[in-house]
Amino acid sequence: MRHTILIGALILASSPAVNAVNLRVREGRPIADGVYVNGHGPYRFLVDTGTNVNLIDTNLAQAIGLTAAFQVDLTTATGKLPVPESDGNEVVLDAVKVDRQKFLYSELEAIHNFWPDVQGVLGQSFLSQFDYTLDLRGKRLVFGKQQGPDRRGVPLRMINGRLAVATSLGDLIVDSGSAQLVLFGVEPDIGLGGKREWRTVAGSQPVGMLSNKSLVIGGRTIWRGNAVAIPNRSEPGVDGLLPLSFFKAIYVCNSDGYAIFE
Repeated sequence: MRHTILIGALILASSPAVNAVNLRVREGRPIADGVYVNGHGPYRFLVDTGTNVNLIDTNLAQAIGLTAAFQVDLTTATGKLPVPESDGNEVVLDAVKVDRQKFLYSELEAIHNFWPDVQGVLGQSFLSQFDYTLDLRGKRLVFGKQQGPDRRGVPLRMINGRLAVATSLGDLIVDSGSAQLVLFGVEPDIGLGGKREWRTVAGSQPVGMLSNKSLVIGGRTIWRGNAVAIPNRSEPGVDGLLPLSFFKAIYVCNSDGYAIFE
């Protein structure tokens, strides 16, 4: 998922120290308990590296008194949806606190179809303020810079406020909220698995599949299998979505612009 407005430059992190947060991992996707918004909580949020915004359930936003100051377009690969936006909010997760956070209101239908107890999404608006390790196997989110003699990794670049990595399949968004590898601007293989429905918080559309794709990052073959194919390309410069579930963990060094996939 993506948003058409670039955000994040005015967000301040109050705690540079290393902090670890326990996660739930559901079908390869990380979920954090203990999220507080403006002192209200704790709430359960999806940790989504693939979106540049934070989302909050519309009913929850109204219940805790968030003020919708703007109407903006929430844009994903499946469509565009006008939603209210609240600015100037504080987010606390364990010992980490970030202020001046924006939240887009959403019914979160695509998420609630699977997990009705998830009440929001923490995206790059929050995550980009830190160096962090997202450890799916250990079920932890660790804030802080890794120490060690060799911290070289794969270069990252930001596309519309999201992390992108160069691969053999093009520039892919590192997406902890995606369950499958998704490729944009390619036609699906005829007759492979038939048509499927791909849902995001902004809509849905029929998609197909591509067979026998190989994913190589930094000279290392990461994965082989079938990928979701979406014929249209909704975002210039983005060739698809790379699910974080392909890896045990990822260390994102935002301060130096690289990632280490494990």
